[in-house]
Amino acid sequence: MLRQFEPMLPTLVQKPFSSQQWLFEPKWDGWRAMCFVRDGEANFISRKQNSLNERFPQLKDAANSIQAATAILDGEIVALDENGLPRFEGLRSKRTNTAVVFYAFDLLYLDGYDLTRCPLIKRKALLRKILPKDNTGRVRYTDHISGSGERLFKKIEALNLEGMVMKRKDSVYAFTRCRDWLKVRTTSGRVTIQKRIENWK
Repeated sequence: MLRQFEPMLPTLVQKPFSSQQWLFEPKWDGWRAMCFVRDGEANFISRKQNSLNERFPQLKDAANSIQAATAILDGEIVALDENGLPRFEGLRSKRTNTAVVFYAFDLLYLDGYDLTRCPLIKRKALLRKILPKDNTGRVRYTDHISGSGERLFKKIEALNLEGMVMKRKDSVYAFTRCRDWLKVRTTSGRVTIQKRIENWK
């Protein structure tokens, strides 16, 4: 099984676009994490290689939702509001009844097979197969569309979400930031980032 590593990161761009060679996903406003599944347990690891299990006890039974003996999923831990929309502030709450879910968007390893050199579109197809079909539990599949990136971006803006991620369908998993994955922020997303920077200061 692959060891812990740096996740693949998207490069920031200023405008969305449309292309049949790319797929387009919502950018979740949450906590980036790797989910390591083994021996019936799921362990969530942050970008800084820290365990997130104690911080998010809501995900302790996540392995039950993943149809694999061993797997590594890449995704985002997200807190949802009463309308089912992501709200980063919810991740700061220590209440165990906060609606916390893991939105998986990539699959790097599955039952003995390293998938990092496979095309993204194939990795996502395998990911879809091992996750619950109803997509309403603690572990959820991040759906995408092909081609119409600008149309999806308008819908994302209307929901006041953080932004959109654009990925080459044939991209392999690079353990760094690169231009095979791109991200664009909505106006709401840019304001949110600026507020966080001000708070950190």
